[in-house]
Amino acid sequence: MTSFKYYVGASVDGFIADGSSDTHWFATFAKQPGVKAHFEKFFDSIGAVVIGGKTYADIAREVSEGTMPWMFGDRPVWVFTHHELPTLPGIDLTFIRGEIGFWSQDIARSASAGDVWIAGGADLAGGFIQANALDELLVVRVPVVLGTGTSIFGRSVRVELSAMSVQDLGDDTVVTRYSVG
Repeated sequence: MTSFKYYVGASVDGFIADGSSDTHWFATFAKQPGVKAHFEKFFDSIGAVVIGGKTYADIAREVSEGTMPWMFGDRPVWVFTHHELPTLPGIDLTFIRGEIGFWSQDIARSASAGDVWIAGGADLAGGFIQANALDELLVVRVPVVLGTGTSIFGRSVRVELSAMSVQDLGDDTVVTRYSVG
């Protein structure tokens, strides 16, 4: 059965973006061997990706400018948005509006035998919590304090989590895997 998983990097004080809404601070940590290997193993299990419109617009801009490669390979990418956004040639994109619960079955089917990665943003991940559609949260916690910024869920949500595992990735970095609900 397909699971919806939110895999995200965060500071020890729970922020995924700094006070300027910038996530580039995490790039150094993402290159660490333990973090990179863990993410690659996770990504191998992913059959489809869901992202919000702002996250997609930022990625599409950087891909178009040549400052970063398309990170989702040939997996279908579902973009929740309220705006018209540019497409990228040769990429399997579906732009959607509406309730998460309405689309979740179609998204799961597109993942085939894989899982669905809720890649961000934080507000979209919070929406999946509110729709009772998120199965797992994986937080890569890195040794930095940002002090302010975007929280893991980007909106006020309350949900019970059960720790499934904690893994040391080296370099003072750990990933905690939680069951949601």
